[in-house]
Amino acid sequence: MDDSSLSLQQLPNGICFLSERVPGRRQVAISVTALRGSRHQRPEENGFAHLLEHMLFKGAKGSDASAINRLGERLGGTLNAFTDRETVTLHLTVLAEDQVAGLDLLADLLLEPSLTAADLALERTVVAQEIAMAQEDLEDHLQELATQSFWGEDPLGWPVLGKASLVRRVSARRLRAFHQHYLATAPIVIVAVGAVDTDSLARQVESRFAHLPARPNVNALALPMANFATRQRRSAHARQAHLLWMAQASAFADRNHLIELFANHILGAGMASRLFQELRERRGLAYQTYSQLEALSDTAEWTLYAAVPADKCRSTEKAIAGILKALMQDGPSTEEMDWSRAGLRKQWLLGQEDLETRMARRVRQLAQGGSLKSEEEILDSIQQVSAVQVQEVFARTWAQRLEWTIVPA
Repeated sequence: MDDSSLSLQQLPNGICFLSERVPGRRQVAISVTALRGSRHQRPEENGFAHLLEHMLFKGAKGSDASAINRLGERLGGTLNAFTDRETVTLHLTVLAEDQVAGLDLLADLLLEPSLTAADLALERTVVAQEIAMAQEDLEDHLQELATQSFWGEDPLGWPVLGKASLVRRVSARRLRAFHQHYLATAPIVIVAVGAVDTDSLARQVESRFAHLPARPNVNALALPMANFATRQRRSAHARQAHLLWMAQASAFADRNHLIELFANHILGAGMASRLFQELRERRGLAYQTYSQLEALSDTAEWTLYAAVPADKCRSTEKAIAGILKALMQDGPSTEEMDWSRAGLRKQWLLGQEDLETRMARRVRQLAQGGSLKSEEEILDSIQQVSAVQVQEVFARTWAQRLEWTIVPA
């Protein structure tokens, strides 16, 4: 049984602080998340959020990157950050005795970065190389092409890493202006999980974040419309054919999201899934095949992928279509529901044992409009999903889809 305790506080300016005390732990996982990501940029800023994330670690509050790294080593914890389409998150895990210092470091990085021209000159090149590497990876490149085609002109279709041409040209002055606008408008959530001293951290949150201007809890955006073009093909220098099919699914907080997690588990989330069993085990068509579900605050992408020999491309497409048709018409078997239910339950419980995973789940609940459900509520919800609901999800979601294939030139 989960006997953790939750505390949710909100500053007058709208910034949220969530603490979850987990008994028996000596460490604390802390994150500071700005609810702005790549989809909140203007076209001329495509890539600025990701570049800013890199630059936050180059210096802050008069300290250079070396001093920040030394402080991180002194705290003995892990310090990192990531950018996605809806957020930029800084996070670290430290011993309980260092939790106030850890939060102070994250606040320095987010609120008072140096953003010098000299640091930017170097980091622009690093990020441009990261973009180039992603484009040379055919799986990543296919995902980018499909996403752009799926969402069209909507910012959801823009690469999170950004456009190299814009990244190479941005000045330190322009990035500082972007940072100030970003902080002036972004909702912020702060989450601490583990051996939390809630009172001490709450005082630190007040001290470091209360002066910021008022902001909304969430940022409402127009629901994007997906493009369900029947089939797209492109040739490239490759030895295999790469297939990626995409459908639009439900938002993170939607009641259907959990049912879709079940469906994705059965379709392609593991070695017992239909994609793996049919394409790899029975037919020997693919070494790598899977499906994944990425839920956002207002929509979701459901993708499946396979890499196969070029001469097996057509037969693989036919096999995938057959798998989807069977699930749409007949739904999953009792056996599939049983192992999927057991797997999702145990994945959830195992994730709860890892403080960073537990912290990330709470961030998503706050950032994407979900309720702060208890462990018992989550596990009960998993038990309630039926095969009929899963079949209905398949029939509704995969009736329209985008199909992208890269074939050898």
